[in-house]
Amino acid sequence: MNSRLIELAERRERLVARISRQRDELARHASPLKTVFAVADKGVAAARFLRRHPGLVAGTVGLFVAWRPRRALLWLGRGWSLWKVVQRLRQRLGRV
Repeated sequence: MNSRLIELAERRERLVARISRQRDELARHASPLKTVFAVADKGVAAARFLRRHPGLVAGTVGLFVAWRPRRALLWLGRGWSLWKVVQRLRQRLGRV
């Protein structure tokens, strides 16, 4: 009985070491995807923001209808720049 427990303990050690190596290998292979997933996460966050603020979407469409497209695009660009600045500040302050 005691030898059986020793065998199981040794097998467990080998399996734990193997799992550790596999985790390291998986982390190495997945690291290039980190930036891709970061971009996708930002896209999902933007979509959620727009879903929570439908008035903003309606207002933007209203701008395109009421103003000439060139002027609307100018203001949209300014708004986008302001939004990015706010996002950077929130990240630096630790609020995401």
